[in-house]
Amino acid sequence: MDLKHGVAVVTGASRGIGRKIAEALASEGMRLVLNALTPARLEEVVGELRSRGGEVEAVVGDVGDEEVAKRLVDIAVTRFGQLDVAVNNAGIGPLGPLEKMDPAEFDRAFRTNVRGPFLLMRAAIPAMKRKGGGTLVSVASLAGVNPVPQRAAYAATKWALIGLSRSVLQEVRRDGIRVIILEPGSTLTDFGHDPSKRAHQEKLVRPEDVAAVLVAALKLPPRATVSEIEIRPTDPP
Repeated sequence: MDLKHGVAVVTGASRGIGRKIAEALASEGMRLVLNALTPARLEEVVGELRSRGGEVEAVVGDVGDEEVAKRLVDIAVTRFGQLDVAVNNAGIGPLGPLEKMDPAEFDRAFRTNVRGPFLLMRAAIPAMKRKGGGTLVSVASLAGVNPVPQRAAYAATKWALIGLSRSVLQEVRRDGIRVIILEPGSTLTDFGHDPSKRAHQEKLVRPEDVAAVLVAALKLPPRATVSEIEIRPTDPP
């Protein structure tokens, strides 16, 4: 697949894996519609990519809001004429023992990590069908296939996202739409951690590594897809 002049939507694009995915896709010549919840951070990313010659639009808002998902797809189609790739990256990861977790925090995790991807895929599929194909990307986690103490809520959302994505793959594959599930392991971001305080940082996967894996998967011939990719440190810390 030639990514140049293609159009991608990326949620959670203001930092971490989402930001590096946006940068990598822009470097390939893709036009972007980026989403995040924090305006200042999103404006920084958009400004940086535009300074490099990128064509970028921004939508600030909660991915769990149906109108945000619709706007992302509508802007891609009306501004750039099509939608080729939709990356569901936005996510939150509540920490702590389940017995002490606030039910509101549990609900918020499912709103962001599961409802958000559902809404964006639901909005993106008709646009991709009209074009004759596309790729839906779900940034899940190895926590979605392996039990993780103190992260029960987060693991549950990623299990749900993987199940959702596997099922959607079976629904849309005959429409020329691929579904790629990324499952990063220990990644050096500020997602739930302070990177400056983590041991063995040099051994961790970096956000740009995850982005590179996605670009490689997107470039496969349209007849082939790598549907589920586990990404872990080569030399575990």
